[in-house]
Amino acid sequence: MYCKHCGYRAEGKAENCPRCDEKLGTTVDVEPPSKPKFRWRMLAAVTLVSLLIFVVMPRLFLRNEFEPIGPTDKLRFLRAFQRSEYRRVGQREVRVVNQTLVVVWDLRWNALPESKQQEIVRNAGRAWHTVGGEDTQVRIEGQDETVASYVNGEVHFRR
Repeated sequence: MYCKHCGYRAEGKAENCPRCDEKLGTTVDVEPPSKPKFRWRMLAAVTLVSLLIFVVMPRLFLRNEFEPIGPTDKLRFLRAFQRSEYRRVGQREVRVVNQTLVVVWDLRWNALPESKQQEIVRNAGRAWHTVGGEDTQVRIEGQDETVASYVNGEVHFRR
């Protein structure tokens, strides 16, 4: 046995130290484990933190570049139209004057069949009207006059 209180060592076992009469063994009460308590505060804290992380933070810091409203729809359309396949066929420039879309083509416009010209003007005019624009005009590069237009759902050519 060994007494932690006075440092006395002796052979055998005893309940009390023979030198200082300190109790050597500690008694431990053995009882069944208590049922774990449900912690409402912990649940509320976890819920609050998760709402902050997954709902509030993304809305504040991870905003989309464009909101789906009228003016940005027009910007998206203009960017997409500038990068369209029409660039290969002669489209040079796209610009907006008031609410009118002006598409500038090079001289290859005159080489296109009339059905293709109508299709291009109709597609551009419908799309522009869908995003909130009014009229669409097609002009040839270097000239000020309009060669085709889309007004009130109809394609018009000026020859």
